[in-house]
Amino acid sequence: MHSKPNIPDEIWLGKKEYSLWTDWKVNGWLFLATLVSGACDIVFPHHISQWPLVLRVVVAVVPFLALLLWARSLSRWIGGMDELHRRITLAAILFTTGATFFIVMAWHRLDKAGAFQAIFPAGRNSEASWDIATVGHVFLLMTFFYFVGYAIFNRRYR
Repeated sequence: MHSKPNIPDEIWLGKKEYSLWTDWKVNGWLFLATLVSGACDIVFPHHISQWPLVLRVVVAVVPFLALLLWARSLSRWIGGMDELHRRITLAAILFTTGATFFIVMAWHRLDKAGAFQAIFPAGRNSEASWDIATVGHVFLLMTFFYFVGYAIFNRRYR
């Protein structure tokens, strides 16, 4: 039986309590989803577009399956926390989810409206997109907002 409760600092890089093993157990599936999404959407999109439909569908679905497995490992890890850490972490995650959703939706709407092409013209006849389109983009936003949210909600208990 696991005798000591989980603490958020175990997956906070740079903290004294940081554990690479714990971080990997909690966030390994997120890392896989980010790698697959980044490789498919940024690094090799032209190669993948030539694959048969079945393989393209598999590659499109794999990041979402990995995200479901990540959510499961994250919820198990949070379930192993004491009541105070669980409350702070859940508040930070709720803040993270809302802020990330808001930024992604606003960014997408601004991209579709042409705001980024007006600010950063890419040249004539260019259909370049500044859209936030990969799991990696969302992962970076979530990481940033988690640290901000955790700092905000943890401040109450200091």
